Amino acid sequence: MLFNPKNRFEKIRLYAIIRWAMYIFLIFVSAVLINVGRGVKPIYFIPLCLCICMNEGEYTSAVLGGICGLIIDEACARVFFGFSSILMIAFSVGSVLIFRHMLFKNGINIVILTAVCTFIYQLLDYFFFYAMWNYEGSGQVFSDISIPCIFYTVLISPVVYFIVKQISKRFYPKKAKTIEEAMKV
Repeated sequence: MLFNPKNRFEKIRLYAIIRWAMYIFLIFVSAVLINVGRGVKPIYFIPLCLCICMNEGEYTSAVLGGICGLIIDEACARVFFGFSSILMIAFSVGSVLIFRHMLFKNGINIVILTAVCTFIYQLLDYFFFYAMWNYEGSGQVFSDISIPCIFYTVLISPVVYFIVKQISKRFYPKKAKTIEEAMKV
């Protein structure tokens, strides 16, 4: 028997469950894609977190960024477990505040914000894991791995934005009209 929502609150709850189930599925697919194969791959979680957090609140985005950061650390087999989590929390909460107060919610802004966040992430990753320890040939790691990773991540961000936009457009609750808006016919 299908669940038939009786009122607006039940419908909002049902849509939230469906929306977050789809978001969790996208996170799972991203975790599988980041672990499959070898070579330079994009970091799917950065545009995914930015696109999801564009419509959510600060607390939700902090939890989502922390979880995605832990998945990145696990996929990269990091010794410093939590490094990516701290950065992803900052990126996610920052994107919520930026989109709420400064930017419009469109694909161009997501691509630009993804480029900035990915560049900062890769720069800090290179500094803390290679340059700081003065490994021989560490500059080659930045040019051969970090730069292509930034490029690939920015390249897939419009696709991720389109997928998340379709989910949020279909399953995000519409704003209720006020009495004044309802009276204007």
